[in-house]
Amino acid sequence: MSNNQPNSYTELIYRVGTFFLLVGIGLVVIFILSEAAQETSFSYFCWGTVLLVVGFMCRGQYKRSIPSSGRFSIFKRLMPKSKDKK
Repeated sequence: MSNNQPNSYTELIYRVGTFFLLVGIGLVVIFILSEAAQETSFSYFCWGTVLLVVGFMCRGQYKRSIPSSGRFSIFKRLMPKSKDKK
């Protein structure tokens, strides 16, 4: 077993949203391939769109705060700060 289990309800919802996004993208791709094969199955598109919307709602509702990695902090220090914005 791994230690990567969700710590809270919000992280679980975030991961479920990611799952729905991936499945939704897969269903839309299957719809596109069925269209290319000229055997269109519109239900793939409908379910894919529904899962994409649900996935975006789940991920958008609980955004994880990701701390800055600090990789480009040297550039921020080197860039002059302008006080007037045009």
